[in-house]
Amino acid sequence: MGFSISGPGNAFMQISEVGLNKATNKINSIFDIENPDGVQSLIQDQLASGVLTSFDNSVNLGIPGVSGQAAEGKTTSYGKAGTLYNNDVASEKFKITEVEGKDATTVELGPRPYSLFNKFSLVNYRGTPLNPEGSKSEGKSKFYNKIDPNTLINPSASKIIEITGSIKNNFGYRYDYSDFALAKYFGKIPNNMMITLRRFAFPAPDDIVSPVGGSGEGQPQPDIARAVTWMSEESGNSIGEIIKFDTGYGWDDAEAEMQTLQSKRGARSGIVGKKINESTFLSAAANAANGVNALDAITNEANAGFDSFKDTYPNHVFGPLNVIKNVLVRKSGLSFNQEFTLKFEYELRDLNGANPKVLMLDQLSNILALTYSNAPFWGGGARYIGDGSVAKPLGDIAKLRAGDYKGFLGSVVSDFTGKNTGNVFGDITEGFKSFLGEGGPGKMLNQFLQGGLAQLFNTPQGGEAAAALLSGDPTGQWHITIGNPLNPIAVIGNLACTGTNISFDGAMGVQDFPERMIVTITLKPGRPRDKAEIESMFNSGRGRFYLQPDDVADINKTLDVSAYGNKDNKKYVNTFRKLSNG
Repeated sequence: MGFSISGPGNAFMQISEVGLNKATNKINSIFDIENPDGVQSLIQDQLASGVLTSFDNSVNLGIPGVSGQAAEGKTTSYGKAGTLYNNDVASEKFKITEVEGKDATTVELGPRPYSLFNKFSLVNYRGTPLNPEGSKSEGKSKFYNKIDPNTLINPSASKIIEITGSIKNNFGYRYDYSDFALAKYFGKIPNNMMITLRRFAFPAPDDIVSPVGGSGEGQPQPDIARAVTWMSEESGNSIGEIIKFDTGYGWDDAEAEMQTLQSKRGARSGIVGKKINESTFLSAAANAANGVNALDAITNEANAGFDSFKDTYPNHVFGPLNVIKNVLVRKSGLSFNQEFTLKFEYELRDLNGANPKVLMLDQLSNILALTYSNAPFWGGGARYIGDGSVAKPLGDIAKLRAGDYKGFLGSVVSDFTGKNTGNVFGDITEGFKSFLGEGGPGKMLNQFLQGGLAQLFNTPQGGEAAAALLSGDPTGQWHITIGNPLNPIAVIGNLACTGTNISFDGAMGVQDFPERMIVTITLKPGRPRDKAEIESMFNSGRGRFYLQPDDVADINKTLDVSAYGNKDNKKYVNTFRKLSNG
């Protein structure tokens, strides 16, 4: 029972080129009969019962020199087909209400297989960015129990360029020979360890091969700049420092305490009681009626709010001692942290007779286009808002500056009366007559009455606007592809470039220009990701990996209890009753 390889002597070399030597070691470790613990023991039992078939000479790899070579166009199959991920059930359906005249519709992906590790979830594998699988129209992926031979192609630079360029309407996931031209580690580190950083003219989603806009239609766009580097300790891009993230919940520590409450006796006495307390004469009469002399009344008023016990025994502990009085309670929000730094290095080279300095300056400008922007100088601005004033400035200030005092007074009268004949007193007289003749006193009295009544009974409120709600749409223009571009480990969009460091190093090369350029770029998510969006990064950017079965409660709707046992919440949740009852 083993993994058999036959054929010419270079078969091992061919397998190594596609990374199958590591796969072989993993397979051998799984079927290690000397370690019968846990999963190994289970698989042993399944092998003994014939549920699984051994990895023998019938294994099809589709690679020359390896036993069981598959015919051209056939997929590679490991083990007995359909052993795992074969229990398909209907996934959850979503109802979309009528929007912009469109009828309400029901959205579903159809049947998907149960997860091997979580009995309440279905698995939706979406293939690779260039070979999508598992969409609603395509149905379940064909590669749950098979390996797509396209993912075993040696990712040479020419193959990457050829394959990504052959995909129809793929504008944002392409490569060119110039991407590798000056890269220091090109040819020194395998391309399945490659990292590609792109910038777009719009906020980028995870899926840049077939991005979908807000209207649901495809909106493919080209990247405006990109750069490649490789993961390794030597290149300064450790895989453990790049593919990492932290998640968490927010918790507050709620502590029970002895509360000191103020008596509300005065407030309970109502408006009449408040007037009595505020009046010296009425309060004296009330005290006399209740048999309280003036000295006692003054003493009670002076001691209002005074806690003699606490002031006498400041270190006294109120309440029992042997108690547990702290509890952690959820607070709003999930935390997700994924900040990382990428290092790019370039070397001065001679390419087809081009000036090496010009090539390096060209590469530098591309890095600036990738990480920075042009900008004009802005000296600031001013915004004006109204102050509610009715009166406006009177008079022509230009006449006052020129020393024309008569003209200025005339302009004041003109602004006030609307007349400007040059005769100041005549204009004032005529304006007063017009005011009386047009019913001015009645209008003025009407204004007084309207204003007074409005202040008493219905005072108009000033302008008030609620702050705009956040949409949660992507805001970061940067996108990173981690690993083999033909079969990446992860694709991550909506990244924000928070800083870039560019330095030059090495001896002076041609035309007295430094031989090396080192670029360090720091990136972080445009917003935190939830569980489904983290799954999407590793699922070709095409959505969550776990789906909810249509007949099982959603495991994401858990019951969170407040510090007061949910007495402060009107709605109670009992999602897991269905799970508990089977």
